[in-house]
Amino acid sequence: MNSTPLNVRVMEIFFGNTRNKLTSMVLAIVVWAYAFGNTGHEETREAVIRLQPSSTDEQIILSQKITESRMMGQPGDTYTGNCRVMISGPRNALARFFEESPQMIGTLVVDKSGPIQLRSEEAFDLPPGLTIQSVDPSGVEVVVDSLIRVQRGLRPITKGQPATGYQITSEDVRVMPDSVTLVGPRTILEGDQVNVLSREIDVRNLSEALIVDDVELLITGDDSGLVRFDPPSAAFTGKVEIKPSQNLEEATAEVSVKYVVEGGVTLEINGDQSVKVTVKGIEEDLDQWKKNVDEGRFYLLVRAKDTNGSSLNPTADEVFWVDGSLPARISREMIKFDKIILYSAKTIQEPREETDP
Repeated sequence: MNSTPLNVRVMEIFFGNTRNKLTSMVLAIVVWAYAFGNTGHEETREAVIRLQPSSTDEQIILSQKITESRMMGQPGDTYTGNCRVMISGPRNALARFFEESPQMIGTLVVDKSGPIQLRSEEAFDLPPGLTIQSVDPSGVEVVVDSLIRVQRGLRPITKGQPATGYQITSEDVRVMPDSVTLVGPRTILEGDQVNVLSREIDVRNLSEALIVDDVELLITGDDSGLVRFDPPSAAFTGKVEIKPSQNLEEATAEVSVKYVVEGGVTLEINGDQSVKVTVKGIEEDLDQWKKNVDEGRFYLLVRAKDTNGSSLNPTADEVFWVDGSLPARISREMIKFDKIILYSAKTIQEPREETDP
């Protein structure tokens, strides 16, 4: 029978084997601290989850609208990729993950149009033990369209007016290349609302040929911004050649004809005293020319020669006018005679004096 007093046995229970008991207590505290610090911890961080079609060469996301959200936007808003993500897991694992990935950027692959949930473990490469608890916004409606390539002709854009008397029509403009390739959503490119224009080319006071290299090309009619050049460098490889054409009117007037005999020769001349003349030019010059005609300052001069009485049509070199009576911008090539000038000339015979027999 144990004769050890009760109080001694109680003291041994509490204070006996002190070293072993202290060791056990420390281990228990360590285990408790590790278990407490590595279970049930949650953190919410700003993140980006991009949506990407399964085939970037054949598909494109046409639109992405928020359908479910608590704080990051409203239903119907365009989903930009910005979101708030709550991740749970051991504290140490979370701390290590955020230290290695301070910016959370993930990608979700979309196969077809329809609603998708952003709470997916596939968006991020999470280490073991970490899970996504929530994502805000949580739902997005996605529209996926197929990509197509089309040819579009180039339309040069000009500003200003060419020099007086000139015009620029579609026939006066040459674009190289005459078309480019565009790639974008089928629903946008199947119609004819998307066009390719050049940047504005200044043609003010232009009267000679103009060649502009490396013209920047612009896509119009695409509000989505999803249509692009293929290859992208095509946006800066345009070449435009502009050759303004003359834009002239015509005016006709009855013009006096005067004959000039050179060398002091006396000729008897019978010929047209007037002829219809048609002149090409701009309105301002034509008005001045007709005024000169009315005031007798513009008339035709013909260098006459002895034709022995035969009718003759003078050559172009034998018809002229007084300098300054024709506006400077109207050249000889812009004048024509509606009626041929004809004349005949012969030497005047001096009467013989009679002599006494």
